[in-house]
Amino acid sequence: MNDINKQKPEEIRVISDDYGNNLTVFNNGKRVKVRLKLIKESKSRSIGVINLERKILEVKRNRTKHLFRKFNAYGFNHKLIADAKLFDKIRLMDDIEEWLIPKKFILDNGKFLNFLNKGGFELQIFIPIDSLNEFKKQPKI
Repeated sequence: MNDINKQKPEEIRVISDDYGNNLTVFNNGKRVKVRLKLIKESKSRSIGVINLERKILEVKRNRTKHLFRKFNAYGFNHKLIADAKLFDKIRLMDDIEEWLIPKKFILDNGKFLNFLNKGGFELQIFIPIDSLNEFKKQPKI
């Protein structure tokens, strides 16, 4: 087989948090897929994809499904954001808008919530949409 056509095998790592939830990362050298397996659930869910070249975590959300209405905010896995060395910014896209947010902004301005007794979710840090105006990306024409 030709070396040019050989794909680098994905490196897989599992990182556990203090609550028994697991972050699984699949690294192929260009991008890293991040999945979360909650201790109380049988399936894992996609968190996002890290673009290694741009050092950006790309996250897609559906406003109806994912927005925490009490704070009008989106939540992020705190362990992933706080411990991250592969990205500096989060590209958050929902069905209405898009933002490019420094992870430091989320860590410095977010509110913590942990829904342990309401389904075993991981520690999350929430950032209100209203505080993201300076990071809003203009739509491409």
